Amino acid sequence: MRITFFATRFQIPASLSRRISSWVRTIALMSGLLLALLAPAANAALKFAIPPFLPQAEEERAFTPLVQRLSEQVGVPMEIVTFPNFLAFWQATRTGSPFDIALDSAPVSDFRVERQHWHIIAKLNGTVTQSLVTGPKEVVLDPSELINKKIAVQPTPSVSALTLYQLFPNPVQQPILVFKDSNREAAEAVLSGEVDAAIIPTPIAAGYPALNLVTTTKPIPFLAVSVSPNVPPSVVSALQKALVDLDKTPAGQELLKKSQLRAFEVANDHEYAGDSKLLEGTFGY
Repeated sequence: MRITFFATRFQIPASLSRRISSWVRTIALMSGLLLALLAPAANAALKFAIPPFLPQAEEERAFTPLVQRLSEQVGVPMEIVTFPNFLAFWQATRTGSPFDIALDSAPVSDFRVERQHWHIIAKLNGTVTQSLVTGPKEVVLDPSELINKKIAVQPTPSVSALTLYQLFPNPVQQPILVFKDSNREAAEAVLSGEVDAAIIPTPIAAGYPALNLVTTTKPIPFLAVSVSPNVPPSVVSALQKALVDLDKTPAGQELLKKSQLRAFEVANDHEYAGDSKLLEGTFGY
């Protein structure tokens, strides 16, 4: 028995054919636009923020080679983001931290963890203190002697300013604050006689042997590197390894020295938990 199949040719109406062609062209166009929109985002450089520890131009010279080295090690483009002063830095930070990575103080690092869901991945070895210093001809034995005197300091949320308020907790018995854009400017204001004293990080004060030490504050964890929740886990792991490995090569050691940094070690959110309390009273906290 032989079965014969007959194929039937279906003719698509011309109107439907034109409609299908139009749909195909529309889908292709939308796909192209979507790819065009996504491509820049995929290739966009991660923004690595550095607070104004130093004058902006000096900071860019000091930290740009380090960020470039990390970019090469991690395999993703990175660009440095600096700020003219702490007021500009805090405004950007408190309104959402529009960058991806930050090297920051303990209070602000913990602030990002608590308020913006960032994560700490590394820190500089050890702890850091702040030093209240006076000029070479000014002998002060107790901070209370500086009430109503001029003290140079970076604005909040610099750790220098935050700890200064702890030294002078009474609002009617405080020094006259003279805000400077960097710790270096604060130190030089003392040496020039513009102010009576300054409070600056102890490692920076050590670079000015002519200054007289009044007191040193309680130590807190040193600078931390934290990352936005938008950074892919694979990049986070690679960045953490690159940071910790920096001091293992002569080239990496030279970069750390140029940036005035110690070696990095692995760190986590728990090590900085509670440090953001120093920000209490800061506008926008």
